[in-house]
Amino acid sequence: MRPGLAVVRRAAIVVGVALGVAGGWWWLRAPALERAAAPMPPPPDIETPAGRARRDAAIALATMPDDPWTFAESLAASAPAPTDAREKEDCGLADGPQFAKTDSTDEEPALTRAASSTWRAAQARIDSALRASADPMDRAVADLLNIGNLRTPGAVQEAVAQQAAVSSDPRVVALGYGVCHQDGAQASSCAALTAERWAQVDPGNGVPWIDLLAQARARGDDAAIQDAMAHLADATRFDLRLFAPAGAVARHLPADARDLAAVGDLAVGSIGQAAAVSMPPFMALLDVCRRQAAGDAARARQCREISDAMFEHSDTLITYGISGALLFQATGDTSRRDLIRTERTLFAAHWSPGTGFAPCRDLRETVRKLDREAQVGEVEAMREQARRFVPP
Repeated sequence: MRPGLAVVRRAAIVVGVALGVAGGWWWLRAPALERAAAPMPPPPDIETPAGRARRDAAIALATMPDDPWTFAESLAASAPAPTDAREKEDCGLADGPQFAKTDSTDEEPALTRAASSTWRAAQARIDSALRASADPMDRAVADLLNIGNLRTPGAVQEAVAQQAAVSSDPRVVALGYGVCHQDGAQASSCAALTAERWAQVDPGNGVPWIDLLAQARARGDDAAIQDAMAHLADATRFDLRLFAPAGAVARHLPADARDLAAVGDLAVGSIGQAAAVSMPPFMALLDVCRRQAAGDAARARQCREISDAMFEHSDTLITYGISGALLFQATGDTSRRDLIRTERTLFAAHWSPGTGFAPCRDLRETVRKLDREAQVGEVEAMREQARRFVPP
């Protein structure tokens, strides 16, 4: 495998895995849940808010190009020879770790050369920038990434937890809560990082209440279950902040183009680290709403309200997809789930770098995309990305 392209390939694999997390678990579970569903009720009137939303989404999807990859390739093939310095830039791909190609699809490529001192220095500069930032999230991300592997996993947990324990920033508290609730977490500062505290500093976000719902069900506390469902039904958004660490790295992208690959490697790698600490127990919520909430009309109404908020205000494809599953469980209505599935398919089909497939420009676009996902959420960023490839 050529030097540099291994890094781009690895970045693409990590992004693909992260995006796959958004749908893979749910689609594996879907058949069993479908069998437990009630019959689908009549579709809502087109003039209701839900009906108008479906209509507008369907119109938007219909205007997307059918084959943007071919469109991008044709643009690249017909483009003149590169004259722009950025098209010929050295973004440091050859400085990264190099891997040997294997014949087996089951084995990871073998490391043949460690990252160069230039690569390590570029990542160290990002670490310094994050730690010197006035943004508390940047400093927490620096501890989470552990650039240079200077700390043990336990020390990383303690460092993040210590920052979160004294913070009132909901992003930092959520990150600390996730780190503290990994298997084997033993940081002493974790005692202060409860789901109740997360919910307190992050009002309106339904995600911590999913954890509180699961905890209440585990101990059989009906009053706490009712309280959690009431808060979930009142939630105005569902923010996992899965791309927040990647956005923190991307915002400190240095001017030196030679550092791009090293910084991109950190940004892409942070997605997996964030996913490991950001996933709430969604099955607890799905179970409560299963079979029209076991015939409880009031609870089924809460499930619909939760689904509506997830559908309108989710920052990841994960919660966006679950909004359709939740409505299906509560009412048997498959329309939202089917619309989300269609949109996810189109997101996948309408993504391409649109850069002539030059490795450095592709990597720059990837980092830009991660930063945008951190700013506006994955769902809206994917829609923006798809809209970019509508031919004039």
